[in-house]
Amino acid sequence: MKSFGYILCLMFCLAVPKVIGQSLLGKLNVEGWNKVTELKSQEPVSLFKNFRDGKHKILFRFKNTSGDKDIVLFQMKTTLAHNGKTIGSSQRSDWPWLPGDMYVPVEAFDFIPLLQKAANGNKGKLMPGTYEIRLEMKPAQRDAQPIHTTLTLKAS
Repeated sequence: MKSFGYILCLMFCLAVPKVIGQSLLGKLNVEGWNKVTELKSQEPVSLFKNFRDGKHKILFRFKNTSGDKDIVLFQMKTTLAHNGKTIGSSQRSDWPWLPGDMYVPVEAFDFIPLLQKAANGNKGKLMPGTYEIRLEMKPAQRDAQPIHTTLTLKAS
């Protein structure tokens, strides 16, 4: 019975560094984005062009608190709300990222297609109001907290 307890203790002790090693710190933000951005054009493609031309850049930075530099898989989630009501969301799984600072291509999140879908119901133009775009990156590990940001834009 003592050997079983020893084996159990050994298994637990070996598992602890893995759990501790999975703690991540990170930040997701959009450079060139004001607290609330006013859309000059009501067409989502113009927002896409702003990202492609470098006016806005999605910056993702994270580090593993254990110092581990291995690839981490993330779930990318996008949620779109109009005047406080969720009107669309999408999710992509198992995107690999290395610790450090990286720019995320706008195509990694689906907010442009979600905005375009919303505009299609209004002859290709966004309905007036406030749009919130929540960008979230959640490590594939179950115990890790998502890294997220919310973009707010006004369409008039």
